[in-house]
Parts: sequence; C-alpha cells; structure tokens
Amino acid sequence: MIKLHKKVVFKSYCQNQQFLLPKNIDDFVTKGHIARLVSRIIDSMEVQHVIDTYKGGGTSSYNPRMLLKSWILGFVYRIYSCRLLAKSMRENLPFIWIAGNQQPDFRTLNNFRLRLKDEIKKVFKEIVIYGIQNEIIEGKDVFVDHTKNEANSNKHKIVWRKQVEKQLAKIDEELDELFKYVDELNEKEGKIFGNKDLPEQEREGFDDEKVQEIINKINQRVKNKKITKEKGRDDRKKVRRSKQILEREEAYKEKKKLLNGRNSYSKTDNDAVAMMMKDMVTIRPAYNEGIAVENGFVLDYIISDNCADNVSFIPLMDGVIDNLGKAPENVNSDGAYGNEETMSYLEKKGVGNFLKYNTYHKEKKRNWKEKNRLEGLTYDKEKDEFICPSGIKLKFEKEKPDVTKTGYVRNVRVYRSEKGHCDKCPFHRAQVKTLSFSWKYERLRKQAKSNLDSAKGVELRKKRSNELESVFGDTKLNNKKRRYHLRGLKKVNLEAGLYYLSHNIRKIHTKLSTDKQNLFSLKFV
Repeated sequence: MIKLHKKVVFKSYCQNQQFLLPKNIDDFVTKGHIARLVSRIIDSMEVQHVIDTYKGGGTSSYNPRMLLKSWILGFVYRIYSCRLLAKSMRENLPFIWIAGNQQPDFRTLNNFRLRLKDEIKKVFKEIVIYGIQNEIIEGKDVFVDHTKNEANSNKHKIVWRKQVEKQLAKIDEELDELFKYVDELNEKEGKIFGNKDLPEQEREGFDDEKVQEIINKINQRVKNKKITKEKGRDDRKKVRRSKQILEREEAYKEKKKLLNGRNSYSKTDNDAVAMMMKDMVTIRPAYNEGIAVENGFVLDYIISDNCADNVSFIPLMDGVIDNLGKAPENVNSDGAYGNEETMSYLEKKGVGNFLKYNTYHKEKKRNWKEKNRLEGLTYDKEKDEFICPSGIKLKFEKEKPDVTKTGYVRNVRVYRSEKGHCDKCPFHRAQVKTLSFSWKYERLRKQAKSNLDSAKGVELRKKRSNELESVFGDTKLNNKKRRYHLRGLKKVNLEAGLYYLSHNIRKIHTKLSTDKQNLFSLKFV
C-alpha cells in the first residue's frame, strides 16, 4: 500500500512587502518592555539642570531627554560605547522607538554623555526617590562594600612613588657633583655666573645660552692650548650632561606632582592607581568602587583612587542619607570598615552600628585572651592605671592625638610600666610594657560586637554577601562590565552613575513584573 504525504504549505514570505499606511513604531515595542519604563521615568523627571549646560544659539540640538533615555537603555542592553549605541539607534527597534526614529551620530552621543559629568548624581537621586515612592526602597538595612575595577589604561605603564623618589635622590646627588665641577670651570673662566653660588640657585638659570657660553670658553682654552683636546671633550660632556640631568629632574618633579601623595599612577590614566585585583595576585591600574545596597537596589555609589575601603565610607554614607532624605536604620559591612572614625560617624547620625571590625572573628578563638593586650588586665578607674595578673602596674603616662589620613583625630591614651618590672614577668617578658589605645574606640567596638552577636546582627550578616556580591557579580559576569571604558576620575564616576541608574531601573522593572503590576501604575510626584 502506497502511503500518501500531505501537501506542505508555507506562509507567504516577501522582503519587499509594502503597506497602504505606514506602521506605527509604537506597535513594535510591547507594553511591558523596559524601554517604556525608562521613557516614562525620564519624561517625569526634572532635567532643567541638564538643559542649563547648553549655551544656546546655532542649529537646533537633540532633545536631552531623548539622549538620556538612549544612554540608559544602552546600559540596560550592555552597550557602553557611543559607536555601538549609535548603531543600535539605527538598527534596534526599542532604540529606534525611544529615540523617536532620530539618529544622532556617536560624537553627539559622546558629547552629551560628557555633559552629564556634574549632573549624573542628580539624575541618580531621582531614580532612588522613585523607588521610595513606589515602596521598593525602604531605607532600613543598608549594606556597604567596595570592589576594585580595572581602569582603561596600559597595565605596563605604571609610575611608582618609590621609584620617583629614588631617581630624584640619584639626580640630586649627580647634579651636586656636576655643578661642583661646573663651578670650578666658572672660577677659572672669569665668573660666567657673576657673584652667585652655583650648586642650587643657579640651576634654574642653567639654560642653552649659559651652556653654550661655557662650551665656547672651553673651546677657547683648547684653542689656546691651555688644556688638551681630551680634557676639553670631557669638560664639554659634563656641561651638557648637567643640562640633561636638570631636564630629567623637571620630568621627575612633574611625576611627583601627579602622584600627589599616592603610591602610584598610570601613565595612560593619571587618576588610576595600581591596585591588587580580586585574585590577590594581579596588580593593575584600577579604581576602588563602593556601593551601598538595600534589597538589591543601589542607594549610592562612589569611585575612589584610594585602595583602602574605609576612606570613602563616610562620603558614601553622606550620599545615601541625601538620596533617602533620612538616615537608614542600620548599616552592615565586612571587617574593612570597623574603625573609630566610621563607628563614631554612625553614632552621630543615629544609625545602628553593625560594622565588623578587624578582630571580630579572632575574638571568638580560645587563645584570644592570651593575645589581646587588654584581656586579663584589671583597670583601676580612680587611679587611672592597669594591673596585670603579675601585679605589675601600667600607669597613665600621656594622651596624644593620632591623626588618620582622612584628617580624623583619635585621642590615644598611653599607659606604661616602670622599667625593669616586666623583664621577669611570665606574661610580658619585656623591660617596659606600653599600652596605647582609645577609650572611645573600645566603647564603640563593644557596642558593634553586641549588635553583631544579636539576632538582628546574625540576620544582617547572613544577608550581606547575597545583597552585595549579587550586585558585583551581575556587573562583572552577566553585564560583562569588568573594566571601565572611560578615563579619568570624573568620567569614571559618570560611567558608574549611568550603570547603576540602569541597574536600579532593571530592578524596578523586575519588581513590577514579579508583582504583576501594570507598568503605568508606577507612582510619580
């Protein structure tokens, strides 16, 4: 029996299909698309501060709202380059829709992005306010952390402070010798420099004209056979070398100025600093990026050229308080932040101190009492002295200020035993035992320990890694943003602002989708 096959039918396919009436671009973007959320948020936003950056005159400009929407949607789609964004605005339907079928070139897009350098924080704040108004952000439990992100610079072109200082010292030493030699020539040839002393003050006036003048004198001496040709050659070489070394000294002084107290900087991005990456092996020019997060929403961000995380904690928290319009209830972090300055700041702002400090986990070990300088010592408040288990007294000696790199002043009290009392002690075995600490820090540390060991502290410690690492992981893995694309601290701040703007909008969109709310039920003031 022959088996019959049914006829195969295909849908009509025509690439040159024409319509009687043109289709509306709006029909190609679904109602719940994130592009619509971006558009609605920016349309309701006050952007006068951006408009004020335009000078006016000349030809008409593209609408700043359209350009801002396009950039934010670009970051949502992992597009961080102005050229790729311009391409998407020609080819990608959501971008065509959000731009109203306008097609600015990459220069226009880049110029607008740079226009936002000083305005991006204001735009970011408004997104946070939208989250608060729609009860997505509460401002209760805030988590803080930093990560090192690689700068857009050459990893092999790093200037180190130690190397600059070493070279300047060598140059100074060589200049002293060379100018001593030139000074001798000067005396022989009738005081070319007048009555001045050469070694230091004459270095500034040692230009091409002076060099040539001395060389002419040397040539004259060779011509008159006062010195040999070989001696004249050596003299000319040393005079020219003096000028070359002075030029090198100026170059190294400029490098020292660029360092500005830092340990290093990159030649291709002077604001970037050499930092240890996450793998604890690789050193790259990078920036230290800090964020404050609640329920996966970034409340504020900060970019620092300092490797220490705690240095930028207070500016970051100031930004959080400004964005929320109030101080959060609690702040939790890892052990990098728990020092007297940060804890004192939280106490002043009335924020719950759940900051870990560097010895928090060590204190739980059995041998902690043996290692801790205060454990086991008895304090006599009336006499203001400590007594060790051997009965040796550590008496108050002095109080001294200890100024941190950020300018915070700690009042450190110093206690010391009498000489010879501790050398036979089984606990200390030293001629003199000295104890230096801050009473204020000890009080704040005990408060933080009590908070961290409480039920609330255990809850926050469990949530911290999920809250923060998920944001960093999403940035570096899902969104392929492992390094910055712009150069310079201000531009990197701008790039981070645009990214976290898009991050928060994605969170709002996900929240609305999960709760099955209509996009257009979002509240705006």
